[in-house]
Amino acid sequence: MADLSPKQLVFVQEYLRHNNITAAAKAAGYSEKSAHVQGSRMLKNDKVKQYLNKNEQNLNRDLREMFVADAVKAYEVMKDIMNDPAAQHRDRLSAAKDLLDRAGYKATDKIVADVSSEGTVTVVFDAGMSP
Repeated sequence: MADLSPKQLVFVQEYLRHNNITAAAKAAGYSEKSAHVQGSRMLKNDKVKQYLNKNEQNLNRDLREMFVADAVKAYEVMKDIMNDPAAQHRDRLSAAKDLLDRAGYKATDKIVADVSSEGTVTVVFDAGMSP
């Protein structure tokens, strides 16, 4: 962005890299004593805020795109472990639970049901799943 001064540009780049106001301000050339105050002031500057927002959005988009392929690979690995009859039972169960968890299913700890006028029955399920 041509609207930012060289100090502002360095500050923004360092802030995006480390998410630390003081370190970014020092890298931009501010003294140890005034770095935090100057960095806070920079974050209030409209041009700096706009530039940061734009770059954070681009960075988030790029990261999401990078991890899409890895997420598909991770899913395939978990599915392969779950379906591998030679894998240990605990590993298969762990992979199955992870897949269900990522799909939004949570293990049911217990279900309480009033069955009759005699009282309440509590049933505990270790591996029960509920959407």
